[in-house]
Amino acid sequence: MALIGLGTMGTRHARVLSGLPERFEIARVYDTDRAAPVPTGAQRCRSEAEALSCDGARIDLAIVATPILTHAPIVSRALAAGLHVLVEKPLCATSAEAKALLDAQRRGAHLFVGHSERFNPVVRALAKLLRGERVLAIDLKRVGPSRPSECGVLLNLGVHDFDLAAYLCGGPLELRGAVGSADLAQVVFEAAEGAAGHLYVDRTAPERRRSIVVTTSRWIYEGDLLAHRLVRTARTSGAKSEVPLPLEEPLLAQARAAADALDGVGSRELATGEDGAAAVALAENAEAVLAEDLSLLARA
Repeated sequence: MALIGLGTMGTRHARVLSGLPERFEIARVYDTDRAAPVPTGAQRCRSEAEALSCDGARIDLAIVATPILTHAPIVSRALAAGLHVLVEKPLCATSAEAKALLDAQRRGAHLFVGHSERFNPVVRALAKLLRGERVLAIDLKRVGPSRPSECGVLLNLGVHDFDLAAYLCGGPLELRGAVGSADLAQVVFEAAEGAAGHLYVDRTAPERRRSIVVTTSRWIYEGDLLAHRLVRTARTSGAKSEVPLPLEEPLLAQARAAADALDGVGSRELATGEDGAAAVALAENAEAVLAEDLSLLARA
């Protein structure tokens, strides 16, 4: 594989993949920062084109962990080179770019998106517990200090939760309303089978919190995505119980799932290009509503 981007997420991918030598070999890396540390045994390339080239060492997979606005062109070039691609979330910056990437995906090529929150122990447990149950409501919160991004808070952070809601509820989401700004927002949406959905995201909050509450006809599930804790409450009796969780690092679990998928073993947990495109489209639509509301306020 070739690793494009050796920043925070690229370094994490390098650590995880280096620990799976039976599944992955990091053959080439490229970063615009020539001082970025290179994984042992990997070739530091002088350009992205050199890293993605099929000349010399055989490359099967490209992992793209670069700034959001660079995702679309790099992924497009990797797909054109005939490579499978795993790109960090979000898939890209706009739904138009997402459509172009899906169109560029060649027959037999895999396009995965790093929605690694699907592999959070809380989410993995919920995905099993919710099978066969109709979700009535889902509430997600993702707040805390975050570095400014060239994209709004919904595209930069909210896509995680839009993807989780669609994944856990088993179908696409429909936007019902949004209020907020570029830094914080509340979004109301409808999930599969009419489930009511709510997301609150705020990158200026002083304390980090990542929570999820899922309500079904029988249970209320309350999960802490940071502390990896899930509590289930019976709606009839109010009895509470803590749910045992798997203890695998999300990025490691995602890497194993990607390797399995490339070996022909499918995984519902792994986000596809289509999943990533759906999350980008919802974030884009919600941000358009926010922009329109702010414009109306400015003219009032």
